[in-house]
Amino acid sequence: MEVIRIENLCKRFGRLEVLKGINLSVEQGEIVSIIGPSGSGKSTLLRCMNHLEIADSGSIVVDGTHIARAHETTGRAVYLPNKEILSVCSRLGMVFQNFNLFPHKSVLENIIEAPMTVKGMKREEACVIARDLLRKVGLSQKETAYPFELSGGQKQRVAIARALAMEPEIMLFDEPTSALDPELIGEVLQVIKQLASEHMTMVIVTHEMNFAREISDRVLFMDQGVVLAEGSPEDIFVNPKHSRIQTFLNIVAKTGESGGLADSSGSGFTDGATAGEAGQLGMPDGKAGGRTLLKYGRSGEKTDARGKGGAE
Repeated sequence: MEVIRIENLCKRFGRLEVLKGINLSVEQGEIVSIIGPSGSGKSTLLRCMNHLEIADSGSIVVDGTHIARAHETTGRAVYLPNKEILSVCSRLGMVFQNFNLFPHKSVLENIIEAPMTVKGMKREEACVIARDLLRKVGLSQKETAYPFELSGGQKQRVAIARALAMEPEIMLFDEPTSALDPELIGEVLQVIKQLASEHMTMVIVTHEMNFAREISDRVLFMDQGVVLAEGSPEDIFVNPKHSRIQTFLNIVAKTGESGGLADSSGSGFTDGATAGEAGQLGMPDGKAGGRTLLKYGRSGEKTDARGKGGAE
């Protein structure tokens, strides 16, 4: 079942045309990664899906509802009233590059704020959900901590828990590891892998090429505001048909990427999460929903669930 459909979407910032007629569909349970050079429009596309940016023209359908419909004659995007859009977009959870946590609130308070304010949930119920989610992301011991007391990886895991507290049907990730030190990337990617094992529908903008190749059902390559190619991870990473994609991948390979470094235990956690908490995010036999989910060692080499190295 199609849960997101975008047709001929265009967006300008002044004279700069950022999105040039984008078409995209996402099926329920599908994981779609969007890759490409910086400035290609990836994050803007994601923000248009969640009504954080207003498209100039085209249409956006979320879970069967047109939040924006192209005008019959002008093509300009005509939006639903804000109240209706907010109702639809509440089904979307979003995780940002820079966490966007409330600095004056504890971890627990950050997570319960939206369910209580937006959904009218009682504090007791919201706290139960928040604590369950903190266990899920390996941060049970941090509920009374404040953002300034957390590492970048811990902040991003709190941000993921906060988004999940609204019980979204679709998760949007806008470069969730770009603000992290290389050694902290693995713990965030591990949480996303756990969501993949639960068949959460996800659209992920990322510069982590190995991760995108590993987790995605489908990959889009964007450049200069257009989708230059889309296909399976093999189509994009192994057999790219467009020279621009090959050039991009060659540059990434030369500059290197973290791929999500594991700590010395191989758990992918480096910020004091206990072995038990890290285990909650493990993937028995390296399988999740038919996808093979692999870990990364310090060298960035893929390893299977038993720690055995494998060729890329």
